[in-house]
Amino acid sequence: MPLLDAFAGIRYSSGDLKDVVCPPYDIISPEQQDALYERDPHNAVRLELARGAGVERYESAAATFQEWLGGDVLVADDQPCLYVYRQDFVSPDGSRRHVAGVIGALRLEPFGDKSGVLPHERTMEGPKKDRLALLRACPVNVSPIYAIYRGGGELVPFFDSLQNRPTDARFADDDETLHRVWVIRAPAEIEMLRAAHERGPLVIADGHHRYETALAYKEERGPAPGPHDSIMCFCVDADSEGLVVLPYNRALRASVASPDLAARLEERFPANPSNDHPFTFVLPDRDVAASASDEDVVAVVGERATAWRDLDVVALHEAVLPTVLPEGIEELTFSKDPAHIRSLVADGWTAGVLLEAVSAPAIVDVARSGERMPQKASYFWPKAATGMVFRSLS
Repeated sequence: MPLLDAFAGIRYSSGDLKDVVCPPYDIISPEQQDALYERDPHNAVRLELARGAGVERYESAAATFQEWLGGDVLVADDQPCLYVYRQDFVSPDGSRRHVAGVIGALRLEPFGDKSGVLPHERTMEGPKKDRLALLRACPVNVSPIYAIYRGGGELVPFFDSLQNRPTDARFADDDETLHRVWVIRAPAEIEMLRAAHERGPLVIADGHHRYETALAYKEERGPAPGPHDSIMCFCVDADSEGLVVLPYNRALRASVASPDLAARLEERFPANPSNDHPFTFVLPDRDVAASASDEDVVAVVGERATAWRDLDVVALHEAVLPTVLPEGIEELTFSKDPAHIRSLVADGWTAGVLLEAVSAPAIVDVARSGERMPQKASYFWPKAATGMVFRSLS
């Protein structure tokens, strides 16, 4: 059963957050990191993705957090609260949408059949080592993980009623997404929000590496209870909110020449409208349309959960890439922007792969089946901003 607790958040003392928030660490490019540093001396990037090498980078984040807390840049709330966070935005298809949810302290549970918290993606060791080093040096939940659940819209009337209350933070970002936060202090409202999330399960949408890092940190701290038993989490009802999931495209480096890769694709996975899994491979001189059938996937993985087998990204990583690149992949990177994938191929990467988006209900179904997607299989947009609220583990 997922347990979402109130906590005494730490927030910027100024209500205008536009210049001090930043994206989650794993989508900040080096160029964006530099721009955020220049934007404001108190931008949260100095905590989320500090400059420096090795241990120095993590120690810098810890020193900065303490400096801001002692200098009234950051102020702690005087009681445990929950935080309703709403984003109003225009989706890539031009429709106006919003996402509202609750930020709280989610009790950590190991993943398993009976867990109230489920993963949907595999993780990589590098990001977990990075986040663990930061957590050890600066024991703070700098950014919330993002989880979705099937709540049937139970909280919609309460979220709508908040439109009549003053916000505790409000700003529009450079993409014209309106971010608003209401701090919930009333015990009855906190209990109502907690109860709405207990049925679960919560499925991690963004933050698998941070969640597994928090589990490792909890293990290091030992059995004594404390703030390290939980992680800050933004919880959103997939049944009622305007969730947008963008495809996470791929670019890869391999030892195979592009013409050879094209020939292998056309021979083994030719484009076929009746196939279940279509792909566009971006090569330096042309695009190659390819496709795989469900039978291709079953031949490799067997009769595993249908919700998992139905995913294009699973067909790509389990059936297509191992077949056409038996030599292996030397490097893999990810982007939601097809133009960025094309630019990487033009700059020397072997190939790009453009994928279709995965729906939010499909993500929940995969998690409930007990399977995990390949890493970076979904891109929830817009991201929960870093800097709306921090949670200290000290």
